[in-house]
Amino acid sequence: MITRLRGKLIEKNQSYLIIDCHGVGYHIHISSYTYSSLLEEEGKDICIHTYLFIKENKHILYGFFDKIERKIFSYLISVNGIGPSSAIMLLSSLTPYEIKESIYKEDIKVFEKVKGIGTKTAQRIIIELKDKLTKEIIPKKGKNVKFLENTPYLIKKEALSALSVLGFSPQKSKKVLDNILNEHPEFSVENLIKESLKKL
Repeated sequence: MITRLRGKLIEKNQSYLIIDCHGVGYHIHISSYTYSSLLEEEGKDICIHTYLFIKENKHILYGFFDKIERKIFSYLISVNGIGPSSAIMLLSSLTPYEIKESIYKEDIKVFEKVKGIGTKTAQRIIIELKDKLTKEIIPKKGKNVKFLENTPYLIKKEALSALSVLGFSPQKSKKVLDNILNEHPEFSVENLIKESLKKL
């Protein structure tokens, strides 16, 4: 299983990357989330997390900006009726954090807005993945920590609102906040705002 690639970015497209690793060019399918998160230009070295999808005679390589996105992808394709293309479409329309939040809140409408995802498929995503994601997010022991008070999604939402008040572009702020949360998911709203101000 190929789980990571490091090499020179030869071509960057909204739906795929081509990376040269020691003379071998790898064609890697990506989501819009990964595309917008990768700030590196063509010709520069990058490291990308990957998932090799094997079906019959097909070997398709999918790439992800971080491990969180790859994990969500692997969960999504485990749902009956969700293939790699649908999973990439979901990750192109929603961030990994938004997908987690929507599953926890059982918000079917969020998934129905994604092209190719109907009501039944949206219901299956929530039913089949809610327990898996809840076990990961909510501490097994300790204090009664409420999910909605600590989810990166709501923390990002508060930070985004604060940055908008300060006059920063919501689109640019969102990208910066996502990158910071990928590296520091434990950050509070205050820490997230402080770190984002250094990068904006």
